[in-house]
Amino acid sequence: MYIYKTVFDNELEGKVWLEREGVWKEVTEEGVTTMQYTNGTQSVVNIGKIIEIKPTCDSDGNLITPAVYYPGWAYDIMTTDVIDFGQYQVFPGDKSASQFYGWPRNTDNLVPDLPVNNEEEE
Repeated sequence: MYIYKTVFDNELEGKVWLEREGVWKEVTEEGVTTMQYTNGTQSVVNIGKIIEIKPTCDSDGNLITPAVYYPGWAYDIMTTDVIDFGQYQVFPGDKSASQFYGWPRNTDNLVPDLPVNNEEEE
């Protein structure tokens, strides 16, 4: 299994890039459009904008200073496929904004398969 953390200039650029690389595809059935995983894709998480500096508010909840965001739009991908994300792949380590359930937050690429039935692999 591979876990990739990516950042694109904007949401649309990421969506189109992931479609072109065979991670997912847009499907419309009975007037409802969804993104469906293709090939070895197990999950795509549309993270979006990531906060660099949290906003501050007064005791009444009024905004004092707005949030500051890192540039770009983030997607996390879990797949069995090897994909060259090139300039879009990032390695945030322990500062990752998200993690896949059962995997460490600092997982940044190649991930060994989890042991079956919690047994050690031989």
